[in-house]
Amino acid sequence: LLTVSRGPSALETGSFVLRIGADGLQRADTAGGARGAPTPEVAPKPADTKNAAFSAAGNEAAAQVGDRVITIAEVDREWRRTDPAGYLALGRELYDQRRRIVDTMVADELLAREAAARGLTTEALLEQEIPKRRIALPDSAVTSLYVGLGDNTRGASLEQMRPALRAWLERNTEPELAKMSYIEELVKVSTRAETFLAAPRVQVERSVQDVVLGAVNSAVEIVVFGEFQSAEYARLAQAFNRLRDTFGDRLRIVFKNLPAIGPESVDAAEAAQCANAQGKFWPYHDALLVQAGATMSARLAQSATAAGVDREAFKVCVDSRRFRDVIEQALDEARRYGLERSPSFLVNGRLAPAPPPFLPPFEFFKRLIEEELSLVVGR
Repeated sequence: LLTVSRGPSALETGSFVLRIGADGLQRADTAGGARGAPTPEVAPKPADTKNAAFSAAGNEAAAQVGDRVITIAEVDREWRRTDPAGYLALGRELYDQRRRIVDTMVADELLAREAAARGLTTEALLEQEIPKRRIALPDSAVTSLYVGLGDNTRGASLEQMRPALRAWLERNTEPELAKMSYIEELVKVSTRAETFLAAPRVQVERSVQDVVLGAVNSAVEIVVFGEFQSAEYARLAQAFNRLRDTFGDRLRIVFKNLPAIGPESVDAAEAAQCANAQGKFWPYHDALLVQAGATMSARLAQSATAAGVDREAFKVCVDSRRFRDVIEQALDEARRYGLERSPSFLVNGRLAPAPPPFLPPFEFFKRLIEEELSLVVGR
């Protein structure tokens, strides 16, 4: 029985319960600490809280005026109404911190149980199992890491940095991925493990200007808030086609603009909507992310040619600023979700965490999608 508690006050109370193992329950007091004796008490699965930022009891009194009792649930509803972005931001921060800690605790508990069953220390177990699962990352991972460094490359070329980047991946990423893979095996095969933490989610608005790739009834929807001037977005977006090939009709990708860097970002977003008016958004999207024209106008023109759009109609659309209001509406929508930076991704309404630096873009999205698919199956 693993329990994480926030404290005694209304905003701090609420524990989450994790049940591990089919033959007995044990409590882990710290991540990797000593385990107590098995307990026969089995905690029930908490109620669904996917639309709540906090798990405090909603019927608890927050205030009273005469015979009028104001409950925590009422306070939260008013908070969501008057400051939805702030409510979501705090709820997400709370969830992210809990999830980070519980993932560590779960991993430590799983490894400790497996090691004990085999008469080994955890360190000895990892020394045996990690090398078996270690896989050399492809050159694309080196390129992805280089792009992700951005200005931190200090002008060094990819070829100049390739040996150092490859060594970093071998020293950090490959063993970490192998460990993650092993823990996933323990979850699926060796031990029963359930996490009851519910991520805060938002109901995403639909707009005729949304650009959609995938079936309307897909099990998983990734809403992309993208920025054509963002090197990080360009790095992550390269995984979209492979994700669609891998998950097929189970995955739907929706693009929404979030041009947060400057005027040229707005220009690029408007141009992409002009390409969308001709049914060429995704070819234009992909071309614009790889074009390296000297000026933004050159990039926009080169991308239009590469995407096969009607250049004359495209130019008229761009010059008239036809979609300027659409971009403003997209920015307002992002703010309502508490999103201020690009790229941001909502996976079935849940804000995706920042990608770990050691995880290639495809693996990052793949894990998020598979987690959502497992929730669909479990319902």
